[in-house]
Amino acid sequence: MMKQDELLRVGELAKEAGVSLTTVKYYVKEGLIRPARKTGRNMAYYDRACVNTIGVIRKLQRERYYPLSVIKRLMESAPVEQVELELLDAIHKADAPDPGERVTLSEAARRSGLTTKQIARLAECGALAPVREGRQKFYSTDDLGVLALAKRRLDAGIPFEQTVRSFSIYENALRKAVRAEVDDFASGALMRAEVTAGTGARMIRVSDETLDGFIALRRKALNREYGSRRLEDLGEFEMALAKALSRVAKALRGAGWARDAAACEAVCAGAPVDDAALSAAAERFWGFARAGGDTARALAESVRARDDFAAMEPAGERALTLACLKAAYLALAPAVLRCDREGEAALRALPEAPAAALRAALAEQQAAARA
Repeated sequence: MMKQDELLRVGELAKEAGVSLTTVKYYVKEGLIRPARKTGRNMAYYDRACVNTIGVIRKLQRERYYPLSVIKRLMESAPVEQVELELLDAIHKADAPDPGERVTLSEAARRSGLTTKQIARLAECGALAPVREGRQKFYSTDDLGVLALAKRRLDAGIPFEQTVRSFSIYENALRKAVRAEVDDFASGALMRAEVTAGTGARMIRVSDETLDGFIALRRKALNREYGSRRLEDLGEFEMALAKALSRVAKALRGAGWARDAAACEAVCAGAPVDDAALSAAAERFWGFARAGGDTARALAESVRARDDFAAMEPAGERALTLACLKAAYLALAPAVLRCDREGEAALRALPEAPAAALRAALAEQQAAARA
């Protein structure tokens, strides 16, 4: 039995291992190192071999970037030899170029130009993978790369919360895809009798490289496809609005609102109207359609009209016509404008006849989209 004077107190262990007391306590809490003797609730002694154990943990973390959960399993297994780590190295990308130092949150903020709150938001959505050591979190070069991308988007005028949502969408999709692909690859390619650690490692590397290339190529193609589709939506929106206003005008005339029916027909035809508020609303109503081939302007005009109509409180002699324009625009707007709730509220505010006409136009639009 080892004598107590041959053991180390936790502070002595930290000093000899060259780490902070907090780090040692964290490793103890995680079960990575265990005391050789406990003499009280808050007093324990450690074998000098723990100094080497801490060195191995730090090396696996800083040089191979293994998560602590994996390190713990390795520590609990038989002595780890290099050949046994070959497949794990491929899985954990330990042979990738050295990602460099890890930095604190404040240093990550300084280097990226983002605030600590913005960095925290990106970490919340899973776009960053900081490593906790004791009570502090450290950010890798990969994390700094993500922060640089976020800052570039911010400098280009993309709202920061939009970046958080975009990164989150891809993070969630990639997590699901990677989990499924890894499970399938492991069972279909790695779990065969003839596969050695070396061949398995090579297969993983080739799989990683080819899937990275595949994802980049397919994302580019899908961006073209869906981007074109969203532009087509604006063209279809223009036709849907024209049909809807014709229906509304007919419904208004049938319900006895001839003057409002005539005003809707004038707006539909792009003709002048005799009311300043209605004239301004008509200008907003068709603003995106008058952008010609200027895609950026068409998108900006669509958003401006959405916001204006959502905020509009129809009043004056043309209140009913204004309410019909508001409901038509918001209810029939493309999904990308995200105003379903505002559209439904505007429809409920209309009298029965024009509301029914617009709901019929909306149902027709939805049926065409499903076809």
